[in-house]
Amino acid sequence: MKPLPRRIRVLLSGLFPALFLIPFFALAAGCATSPDDSRSSISLAGDFSTPIQIQIDNFVRRQPPAVYVSPRGRLDHRPRALFVPLRAVQQIGNAVSFSEMLSRQVWQIWLSLNAFEALEYAPEAGPFDRSRALALARQRGAELLVGGYINHYMDGGSGGDSSLSLALEVYDVKTGTQLWSLAQGGMMEARQVHDFYLFSIKERNPADPSGLIARTLAWDMGRVVLAWVDPAAARKRDPSMLDSVFGRKAF
Repeated sequence: MKPLPRRIRVLLSGLFPALFLIPFFALAAGCATSPDDSRSSISLAGDFSTPIQIQIDNFVRRQPPAVYVSPRGRLDHRPRALFVPLRAVQQIGNAVSFSEMLSRQVWQIWLSLNAFEALEYAPEAGPFDRSRALALARQRGAELLVGGYINHYMDGGSGGDSSLSLALEVYDVKTGTQLWSLAQGGMMEARQVHDFYLFSIKERNPADPSGLIARTLAWDMGRVVLAWVDPAAARKRDPSMLDSVFGRKAF
């Protein structure tokens, strides 16, 4: 039997990695449950005469949440909590409206995690002020208060770099003791093209990258608190192969 021509052998050697890569995309998308479900939409183009083009949704590059204050033991029940808008630290136009809009997205993610018996959102509380928010939480009969800060914000739109960093705090309403202090930053880079042998991967940005970053950070930090209430419900996400290819770290 004659050996395959060299041109065909070279073509197949480059095609096999591409074919093996596709199931990993599907696996990563199928396992993802956070708002950063960035690899669930994949499209392919190309044939044997042109490079294969793989398009994926861009994703949030971030470090794990930094935990500065945490309770010593786990909680034995799901508490009732009040969530107040975060306070923007840097100068931002229409800071109160911006804070309310972004904080509502963070609250919705924490609400979806089911870490609390009830998690009321109080936009009328205004940007987070510890004393004022604790007084309001006592009036509402909440056990815990959730607030914090928007430390950094940059919105590059669908074509530029976007970044965000948040600090979230949880207080015992009865005593005023701080139970949790969490901080995390994330960024979404401008669309990139990653060229490999015989195929390339192109990233697509969402219409609202800063919103996706906020929801993703809220998910990460919310799961830290969820593990305090229900460790079994907060299983750690295994890193995918693509994390090592593109990198997930920020700052």
